[in-house]
Amino acid sequence: MSTRQLRKLERQRELEKATQATREEPKDSDEEDELIQPAAKPRASLFAALGGDDEEDQDDEDEEDQVPQEPKQASPATEAPLSSKKSKKKKKKKGKKQASSTTDATGIPPEKAGTDEDEIDKAIKELQLDTNAARGSGGHEINTRRRINELLKINTYHLKAVNEMRNLFGREAMEAADAEEGQEQNRRRRGPVQQQVDLETFLRGTPGAKRLPEITLRRNLFIQGRDHWPRQSAGGLTMKEVQKVADGSWTEYTFCHDREYDTIQTTFFALVQMGDPMRLVYLLKECPYHISTLLQVSNVAKQDQNMALASELCERALFTFGRLATSSFRQNIEQGTARLDFRRPENREFWLAGYHYIRSLVRKGTYRTALEWAKLIYTLDPKDPYAMRHLIHFLAVRAHESKWFIDFMKELEQTSVDRDLAYIRQTLVLAKLQIGETEEAGKELARGMQEVPWLYCALFQELNLDAPPSIWGISSDSDSRSFWVKLYISKTKDLWNNTQAMGLLKTVAKSLERVDATGLPSDDAPADQGATRLAYLDGDTSLLAVAPRELLEAQPNYEFDPLPPAEEDNIFSTESMRLPWQQQDARQRGPTQEMLHQMEQLLGRRLAAAGAAAGADAGADSEDEEMRRVELEDDEELRRDLEAHAARANEPGLIGTLLQMLGVARNGQAGERAGESDGLLDNAGTGDEVPGSWPDDDDDGDRNR
Repeated sequence: MSTRQLRKLERQRELEKATQATREEPKDSDEEDELIQPAAKPRASLFAALGGDDEEDQDDEDEEDQVPQEPKQASPATEAPLSSKKSKKKKKKKGKKQASSTTDATGIPPEKAGTDEDEIDKAIKELQLDTNAARGSGGHEINTRRRINELLKINTYHLKAVNEMRNLFGREAMEAADAEEGQEQNRRRRGPVQQQVDLETFLRGTPGAKRLPEITLRRNLFIQGRDHWPRQSAGGLTMKEVQKVADGSWTEYTFCHDREYDTIQTTFFALVQMGDPMRLVYLLKECPYHISTLLQVSNVAKQDQNMALASELCERALFTFGRLATSSFRQNIEQGTARLDFRRPENREFWLAGYHYIRSLVRKGTYRTALEWAKLIYTLDPKDPYAMRHLIHFLAVRAHESKWFIDFMKELEQTSVDRDLAYIRQTLVLAKLQIGETEEAGKELARGMQEVPWLYCALFQELNLDAPPSIWGISSDSDSRSFWVKLYISKTKDLWNNTQAMGLLKTVAKSLERVDATGLPSDDAPADQGATRLAYLDGDTSLLAVAPRELLEAQPNYEFDPLPPAEEDNIFSTESMRLPWQQQDARQRGPTQEMLHQMEQLLGRRLAAAGAAAGADAGADSEDEEMRRVELEDDEELRRDLEAHAARANEPGLIGTLLQMLGVARNGQAGERAGESDGLLDNAGTGDEVPGSWPDDDDDGDRNR
């Protein structure tokens, strides 16, 4: 017989002996003993029959009296091998662990039991307080913000257009395009020296110059940098954290200008007042990462019909912002909790660069990247100063993010009371069609035709369809309503122009009865400043015709800061950012006699220079040399004054003279350097230079020395 069977027989005999001993014990007449004894005594004898020291048996009996067990649990315990002391010690430890996990009745010290109870009560109270706070108005607002933040989380992968291009065309096609571009650049470098170069070639810089490190180009938060961008710093532009709310729902940041950057900003504003785009191009050559200059020269490139360069300059501006981003800002961007205050002029440049970049992405057809940027700009300020909501709705359908847009609209309708949401909501019809919910799309369309019938009447006309009797003749009869109608149709007309959408339009419109417009609002709220700013930047003349005139005609208004808030609503951190408003005050006061005299002299010199240029012989070498010499002296004089202004901020120089003419500088400095100003402005250039037309390379080299 095997050892295993012998052990099994031995355990059975021990169990029989233990059972028999239990039956032979005397019974008392006390009822309590009869109730307690059968439950506790058999287990004590069972464990005692398994062998061991008397002390261990006594401990086991005490523990079992404290922790009642059901009889079914005894059999598996007796089936375990008990021939070694190691197994018996494990049983003892297990019993002690069970005893330690019981309540006060199991022998836990009162102090410990009281402490655990206090901690539990404390936790319950805290949960109740949190629940009550969440039910209150403040808690509801916090929960709403958190839901919006959850929807507006930014995936930094989708912020870079190169990733979407790879997904659309494949990695091999993108690598082939990059290789072709590199070969084209090499041919330009090895080719003959051109006497005139275009704006893009001039801004690329000299071949062989030092470039930014590869890690800087690839790990940028917003934009993947380009190899030919110059290797320079941001020039004094930084970022800092302003404040963080206690509930963690948002954290505010801001961009900052140091003294060096403020000087460049002052120079930039003075050159804008001169109205010569070539000056700005030269300034960008010297300061390749100055945001305002990048955006202004980008507009110059658009006027030169160079949309690729215009987009690249916007990318460089956003790349500069990405170089400044802190790790906490990146984390908050990804969580949808980062905020920028639009009232700070330094921050508004990010909105402007982002808007122009979105337009370039739409032209390329990279709608997924454009949507991610629109979400980012929208979440930076809950007031939506650039009306990104009017871009998000159609970009979401273009990018096949309809499910996300449906959830976004639900939250937006709960948190906003803007009347224009009634128009944005109509894109839900297209979103539900895209995800296959045709029946729900039809219900949404019927509801929309009853709420804004004038919108669908105009949409039928834009699609060259006959308006059905249910909405025929219902049109927008005010500028406010016409603005929202035109804005919506301009963004979504192409989305509705397909067989499925137009078929649903016809079917639903015919099934409806005549819409009673008398029960609808007589008019819509006028466009806010954000929507007006969006229309202004789009440049749609039909839309601008019905935009609020008081907003469009507000001053100051520059391309580098379109339709800014009123002066008292701004937060100025540097003097250079006040210059647009100070110049506006000077214009309202009117020109002084000194300014009129200087302007008269300047106008006379301009006319004389124009007459001399008209009667000159274009082929005379001597006159060409004279013009080159004048331009060279002009640039040397300009550089000398700019350096003097940077070194001596309190002295006028060229910038001070220009600001005096604009009425910005102190009256005591007016006319101090009038003679120097006359000489400088005499050579300031006639404005005949056109972007894309450049002097000889030898002269360019002299200028850049």
